[in-house]
Amino acid sequence: MDFVKGQLVRSKAGRDKTRTLAVLEEQMLLLADGDLRKLDNPKRKKKQHVAPTTTVLENELLKSDQQLRDAIRAYDAAQN
Repeated sequence: MDFVKGQLVRSKAGRDKTRTLAVLEEQMLLLADGDLRKLDNPKRKKKQHVAPTTTVLENELLKSDQQLRDAIRAYDAAQN
């Protein structure tokens, strides 16, 4: 599975299991959620430890932690 910048993924393993995160870099899968994992300190995760979604955020939403956090909360609310 190829990941793209801005794609939302669900963590399948680790302390952040079931959290929704956004892909910041495709090569190493650097992930952030704007809350526990800020844009300036993203989480590195292996591809097999995340479940991809079909949702891809616009680059504008990846510029600040607040915008990213709000977009992920809106996505999670729509899924539940």
